[in-house]
Amino acid sequence: MPWFHGGNPAHSRLARQSRSRTFGETPHGATDGPYSSAAWDLPLEEASYFVLDIETSGFAPQTDIVLSIASAQLHLQNLNLDAFHASPGQISNLRQQVTSQGVRVQNLEYELVKHPDTSFVPAHIWELTGLTPQALDSGREWREVLFGTLKRTGASVWVAHHARHELSFLQKSARDFWRLRLHPIVIDTALVAQALLGHPQTPTLDEVCAWFDVPVGTRHHADEDVRMTALVWQREASLCKVLGLSTVGEVIEWALARAQG
Repeated sequence: MPWFHGGNPAHSRLARQSRSRTFGETPHGATDGPYSSAAWDLPLEEASYFVLDIETSGFAPQTDIVLSIASAQLHLQNLNLDAFHASPGQISNLRQQVTSQGVRVQNLEYELVKHPDTSFVPAHIWELTGLTPQALDSGREWREVLFGTLKRTGASVWVAHHARHELSFLQKSARDFWRLRLHPIVIDTALVAQALLGHPQTPTLDEVCAWFDVPVGTRHHADEDVRMTALVWQREASLCKVLGLSTVGEVIEWALARAQG
C-alpha cells in the first residue's frame, strides 16, 4: 500500500482511490457530497457495521493518547418490530418489545497500545479503565494497531457511542501517520438515543443501556463497551424501523436533525 507512505506524486491517484475503497473516505468538497458511499442508501438489515470504542488518557487528541481499542463486526438480522407503526411519542411503549434476536457480533478485536511514556496519564484514568502501565507494555505500538483496525473496517458503517471522541483520535492519528483523511459514514448511538428519547442532551452509554435493558458489563473497558454499543444499536435500529426509517442515511439525517432541533 504505497499510499500509506505519502508524498510520492506518482501514487497520488492510487492514494485517493485506495483510501476511498479501504476506509470509505469521501473528501470534503467532493462534488458528489459526503454521502456518496453506497452504504448510505443500504437498508439497515443489509449494511455491515463496524462497532468500535477506545479508551484514552483524556479528551484532547492533540495531547492525549489511546490506551486501548476494541472493534467488532455487526450484522443485523430479523429486526423484530416490522409489524408495528409508531410516532416518536409512542417509542417508549415499544422499547420493551425489542430483544437482541438477530444480532451477530463477530470478530471482536481488543488491543492494548504500547507507548514509550505514560507517566503523564492521570491516576484516575488507570483506575477508571482498569489498565496499568505494565499492561500496556505487552501491547503493540499505536501506528501498527491503528493500521490493522482501519484495514478491518472495509466498507462498513462505523458505530460508536459519542462517536466524535473516537473519530477525533483516529482522524488525527491517520493524518499524522499517513496524511490520510478519514470520513467514514458513522452512526452515533448517543445521538440516535437522544433523538428517540427526545432528551436535550446526549445520554451516556449507561443511561441508554438502562433504557433498553441492555446488560451493563465492566464500563470503560473497550471490549465490554463495544458489546454494549452493538446491542444498543440493534435496539435502536429496530425502533428506527418502526418510525419508518429504513436506510442508514435516513437514520443519520433524522438523528442529526432531531439532536440539532
